[in-house]
Amino acid sequence: MLGGVEAALGLPKGSLTKPFYTRVQLWGAALPTNTPGTPCIFDPHGRAGICGDWLLGSSLESAAISGMTLANHIADYFQSGGARPEEFAIGLNNEFQPLEGHDIGQFPGLESENEINEAQAYQLAS
Repeated sequence: MLGGVEAALGLPKGSLTKPFYTRVQLWGAALPTNTPGTPCIFDPHGRAGICGDWLLGSSLESAAISGMTLANHIADYFQSGGARPEEFAIGLNNEFQPLEGHDIGQFPGLESENEINEAQAYQLAS
């Protein structure tokens, strides 16, 4: 993981100090029970966005897809020059529904392709 951080920050390989202590803790709220049914939430008027695993499931993959979807959506919004903000609002009025998915620690496998396709549907074409 340190190598990936170094690459992302443009640091020389081996420049980050290796950790001497690690700890893993189960997050008590890591098993969401409901979701607004969207990979991210974005309010262009308030200029606020929300992403996280709880929107799509309970895995690192869900968190990554949610974050990438929000980042791409915000980029599309700014590329539009902020015109028509109502077209960029996502998830603000969605009612919560039971979340279908897998328990933490399980991996959805090929079903993740469906999540990616759904997330891409929320992104406007550049």
